[in-house]
Amino acid sequence: MRSRRIPPGSPSDHDSGSTDSDASSAAHSPSSVGSPRRRDVLRLLGSGAAVGLAGCLGGDEQTDDDSAEGVRFESGWRTYAHDDANTAFLREGTPISEPTIEYEPDFGMDSTEPVVADGVGYTPGDPMRAIDPAAGEELWAAQGESWTAPVVLDGVVYSLGTTVHGPNRLALYHARSGRLFRTIELPGRPQTPPAFSNDRETLFLGLDDERVCAVDIDAGEVTWTRSLFGAVRRPLAVNLHSVFVVTEGQRLYCLGTDGSAYWQAPTETVEAVAPVVGDERVYIAGWDRIAALERRNGDVVWEDDRGVHKRLAFDGKRLYAARGSLRALDSATGEERWKYDPRETVSAASVVGDTVYVGTGHGELVALNRTGGGGLFGDRERWSISLGRNVGHSLAATDRRVFCPVVRDDGLFSLTVVGDADPDASTAGTTAAAGTNATAGTAADAGGSGS
Repeated sequence: MRSRRIPPGSPSDHDSGSTDSDASSAAHSPSSVGSPRRRDVLRLLGSGAAVGLAGCLGGDEQTDDDSAEGVRFESGWRTYAHDDANTAFLREGTPISEPTIEYEPDFGMDSTEPVVADGVGYTPGDPMRAIDPAAGEELWAAQGESWTAPVVLDGVVYSLGTTVHGPNRLALYHARSGRLFRTIELPGRPQTPPAFSNDRETLFLGLDDERVCAVDIDAGEVTWTRSLFGAVRRPLAVNLHSVFVVTEGQRLYCLGTDGSAYWQAPTETVEAVAPVVGDERVYIAGWDRIAALERRNGDVVWEDDRGVHKRLAFDGKRLYAARGSLRALDSATGEERWKYDPRETVSAASVVGDTVYVGTGHGELVALNRTGGGGLFGDRERWSISLGRNVGHSLAATDRRVFCPVVRDDGLFSLTVVGDADPDASTAGTTAAAGTNATAGTAADAGGSGS
């Protein structure tokens, strides 16, 4: 066993105390954990969360449905890797059947993965931009940051961009108009995009002084902070009243959403990516290691020494790891189920329904069958479309659209949106003649259940 248990509520070896917040008593109130309040249940039901109530609201209880583990939402991937658990998986989404280039902007952008919510894409960088691919236009622009994408939730855009109010604030914009209507003062400069609790009442951030903090969204107040060992620069993962934090001190921390310290474990790798958390396990990865740990206590279930260069994706049954090639690993055992190797680097995967999307170093967006296929490629590759010199290093995918950071043929960074040319694809917008360079493979079986 490579992890060490920490009694709930006690400080870790590297903590300066149980919590650093002046509001620590509020953070540990009985209503923060345990049985949900009635308004919590109502808000969750209204938020579009499709996860079973037993797993989402029952503290340490496991989900009792027969679907694969992991948080899932009906629509709108809001944050880095698309949900608060960092799965990059839209379970009920419909994949693209006939790809076409739907939108190409006339501006450059950072290569960081964009964010998509309600059909609108939000690019990282300064300025941060909101684009509507169906209308083929930029809706608005505002101050942003190049190292991290904004987060969108319930019609509000949360950005780390430095405003006139200073760098130690979280800026809130109206998603449709781009109007700055609120800022939240923080005890340090934020370094990670916000991650939200399942009840949507609290957000969590990594700060620039080796701390994480929790903010009550309605009140706009910091409820607790906690000091950790090592800088916090990777997105946090949240699920089932737990917050998972990877630090540059090569540690993985499991905290309660009330600020309690549950356990910590060594990551045993460098260049760690954001953790991914399901209902039963948390998955960590870096340059030379991938590992599955028990969510309850951090015990190692399995590990793999191949490592990753980009973030993970997770559909409950398989963990998708990109390092040159893309490997689909059995999430229960770590065994390799299939591999996609186009003899060129691939981006991190994004999963919609039964389809896995990756970009390649040849400049193609490729749709893969996540459940079937055989041989070197077999019927694994459904279709591909050429977009430029390079696609990636990660993608934002939603219903019948994929938002792709691209190195264009002229060498500039840009964002290309691939939509569905199928006339029955009701969510597709305008299509472009440039999409005729797609090569179709096996038709996508939208909404496949997986195996």
